[in-house]
Amino acid sequence: MGYAFPVMKTDDTPKERRRFAGTNLVREVSYMHEDEAEALDLRAKKERTSKSEIMRRAVRAYLGIEE
Repeated sequence: MGYAFPVMKTDDTPKERRRFAGTNLVREVSYMHEDEAEALDLRAKKERTSKSEIMRRAVRAYLGIEE
């Protein structure tokens, strides 16, 4: 399966990611289908939390990363 958009390949070694304002969080951008975005928005409102928090929990659960 290929990427939805062209991806520029470089020979650079990965650089250390910058942390967000005194946290251990790094910025990651992703694309999702409209129904996924809608469901995420509804769940965030229902749980009174951020969409980012729900995405972090989902990724950790999917990848088997413990809290």
